[in-house]
Amino acid sequence: MIQQTLAYLHILAIAVLVGKIVFLSFVTAPVLARTLDSESFARVVRLLFPRYYALGMISAVVGWGTITALAILRGYTLFDLVSSALWLGILAIENYCRAPLTPQINALSDRLKENQARGLNTPLIQKRRDMLHKLTVQLNSAVLVMGLCLIGLI
Repeated sequence: MIQQTLAYLHILAIAVLVGKIVFLSFVTAPVLARTLDSESFARVVRLLFPRYYALGMISAVVGWGTITALAILRGYTLFDLVSSALWLGILAIENYCRAPLTPQINALSDRLKENQARGLNTPLIQKRRDMLHKLTVQLNSAVLVMGLCLIGLI
């Protein structure tokens, strides 16, 4: 019974992880971008992303914990070790995106807004902010691929 419960929790952690990425990328972000003005969109995103990454971190901890417990109970396999490594990688990425990456993007966005209000053109700040945003998209894509790999390892 304990192994079935752990397996269920492991699958649930994968579902939450993959679901949060898919829902944000293909439902939430496009709807918000089309519906809200840029100022409102920015405020919502600042509230949303710390929670988004925290949910990914919780999923990773539950996923890693359950696969580790299952491996202890039934004996380690290569699939368990790969799954464990994927979960730890996901945890590291989600943690990095939550802090320091998101606060850095927010700080650069604030500087851009302040400079624009003063009539200053700051292409280097814009370029750095866009580069960090692109990095978050790439890292989220990597987490999605890792989550899909976890599905394949079930």
